[in-house]
Parts: sequence; structure tokens; C-alpha cells
Amino acid sequence: MKVDKKSLSSSEIESKPSISFCIPTKNEGEDLPNCLESIVNQNYDNIEIIIVDGYSSDNTVEIAKKYGCNIYYDSVSLANARQISIEKSSRDIVAIWDADIIIPHKNWLKDAVKCFLIDEKISTVWPTYIAPPTGSWAQKCQISHSMLIFKDRIEKNRGVFGGGNCLFRRNHVLSAGGFDTSYNFGEDMILAKRLKYAGYKVVQYDDPVIHDTMKSLRALYKRSLWGSKAFESKGLNFYQQNKFDIFREQYYLGFKGMVNGFIKLQFFWVIFPFLIFVKSLAYSKSILFAKK
Repeated sequence: MKVDKKSLSSSEIESKPSISFCIPTKNEGEDLPNCLESIVNQNYDNIEIIIVDGYSSDNTVEIAKKYGCNIYYDSVSLANARQISIEKSSRDIVAIWDADIIIPHKNWLKDAVKCFLIDEKISTVWPTYIAPPTGSWAQKCQISHSMLIFKDRIEKNRGVFGGGNCLFRRNHVLSAGGFDTSYNFGEDMILAKRLKYAGYKVVQYDDPVIHDTMKSLRALYKRSLWGSKAFESKGLNFYQQNKFDIFREQYYLGFKGMVNGFIKLQFFWVIFPFLIFVKSLAYSKSILFAKK
């Protein structure tokens, strides 16, 4: 279900649920300060921050200590680090967060948790994402394209959504089995699949968070290579999609978004042909020969 921020902002809740922010890190010294600063500045009490670090060689751990985070270590996999963070958390709601997420205003969390009051079966409050205002065209194009894809999935009730960078009811995540620790990419979407099959509901919340990710085409290529290995090992069921679905989302929706973007004077869409070339270069072989 989709929830409008305006429909929630006027309501008040008697007892605010406690929140654990669960963040895996490895050499996140550049991004982590902005992320943690946006968390501690929330107009919200009863927050803890769990960091599971992959033995960073930069100043990530020192930054985490400065903000009073609870710090643990793991180098097995991203999914394993996320699972550890949930198990070490102690609050009602867990925010499965990346170190490059920035909460845009101090009342964001206070408003977002109200979504859970709609229905006890809601496991996930999934915010939309935007690029930083000063972000690169590659960032803005990639995130805008991703949002078009997820909007299309919601409208057609196809695939899964609401995996990473979301708020979750902790007990629902644990009852669904938590993260599949055999994954080192796409583990968030596998969690979303588990929650969906367990009968839980997702709220798409329209007050966006800032995702300061994939700041260049080179960064996008590296991440895409990482993702392509998941398709090779896990097959097309990885995202519950067939090859036509993937082609439609990546090419048809992308070029349609580019045309509409030009009409709206969103000139960052000019980079889309280069963006889709980079992703195609990384993914084409793994998808073409992926297991069914």
C-alpha cells in the first residue's frame, strides 16, 4: 500500500516504538558521518545504532565510536552482517540501513513510524529515494530509473519490493527467518521475498530519504559486476523475474523515463544511454546464461 506523508503528519501516537538502526560498514569513512549525523538529529527518543563492521582499514570505527554506536565485527558476507545487526538489536523497529543513507529532516522518523499503526500485518515501511541535491547526473539518473522500476512493479503487483533501507517490525523479520546468509548481494530482496511469502504487508512511504550512492558510472559498473555474480550463482528467480521483465524494466522504462525527463527539463537523463550501456556490459552475459 502507498501512504502519503500528509495523511500521517497531523496524527500523534501515545507510545512511540523504539528504533534500532542496523548498519553494516566497511571503509565508509566518507559517507558514515552524514548518515549518523542525520540519525542522531532526529526528533525522536529511544534510538540505538548498531554497526557491524567488516574490519575497515580507514576511520569508520572511530567515527562510529564518536556517535556512541554499538560496534560488532563480521567479515563473512553482507547478509551475515545484516543478520548479526538484527540479532544484536533490542528495539521494536529495526531500520536496515546503508551507510550512505541520509535522513533529510528531523521529523522524518517520527512521521514514518506512524505507518505501522495502519495494520499489525505491516512488516515494512519502505521510503522512496532521491539523490543528493548536489549529486552527480549519474546518481540522479540511476535513482530516478530505479524509482520508475519500483513504481511499475507496485502498479502491476509484480515482483518484490521493500528490502533494503527500510523500517521493519523486528519480530516480523525474525519470524520470517531473517536474512539468508548465503547471499552477498541482493540479500535485501530475498528478505522482502520471505516477508511477502509469510503474508506480511509493505507500505511505500512517500517522504524520501537521500541515497548518496553510485556517484559515478565507474562506481555503477563495479556494483553491477558484483550483482552479476548473483545472477550467475542464483539464477533468474533471484528477483522473481524472467528475461523479458528485466529487459522491459531496464530498457523500455529507462528510455521512456528519459523522454519524459527531457519534457520536465530533467537534463540528467541525457546520461541514461551511457548508464544502460555500463549496466549491460556488466550484466548481459550473466543474465543471458542465468539459471532458470
